[in-house]
Amino acid sequence: MARGSAVVGLGAAVTAALLAAWRWSERSRATAAERRAPLPGDELVPEPMWQATRAITISARREDVWPWLVQMGFPTQRAGWYTPSWLDRIAFGIRARSAETIIPRLQDLAVGDRVPDSESGASFFTVARLEPARALVLFSTTHPLPAYTDVRFSWAFALHDAPGGTRLVIRARTACTPVWPGPVVRVLVVVGFGAGDVVQAGGMLLGIRRRAEAAAGA
Repeated sequence: MARGSAVVGLGAAVTAALLAAWRWSERSRATAAERRAPLPGDELVPEPMWQATRAITISARREDVWPWLVQMGFPTQRAGWYTPSWLDRIAFGIRARSAETIIPRLQDLAVGDRVPDSESGASFFTVARLEPARALVLFSTTHPLPAYTDVRFSWAFALHDAPGGTRLVIRARTACTPVWPGPVVRVLVVVGFGAGDVVQAGGMLLGIRRRAEAAAGA
């Protein structure tokens, strides 16, 4: 009986997670024009194996959204990635929560700075481009897996004026050298990064919007 209850509970949890992922996907969908348009940082991975563009409208000025982007990074060292805390715990084992306020000491970001993406700092992004209240581009070669090496990953965050506030567009692009058979790696990258993009990027965009709008009094 207990085992059956556990299975039912697990099924309910999985269903809830899938529904949440679907809602995030729908609410952070980029337009066709946004998916086609070039963004800062595209040149860092000119021939991506995988690419995804997501976007959301925020009822706040670009200048009010920007501080939330500048302070991003692994939550024990910077402000976090604004994904839900339950997702961080389940997917990555991270118990620290993303910040709910703007942190002044984390606002002095510059090109060439490291943005940690792990507790140890072994995985990190480098700030490749920074245009205040316009664009932040992060780049990493430190996220390899056994299936591939020589990974190149760009992550662009672009802010545009939009009716009622700001349009935040994010784009991830990645390329790598396969260690396992090429077709297998390509499928793993497309499926793995694609699923991660729906869940993580969708949750991030909603997290940024909630914080920025609350701080702006929207």
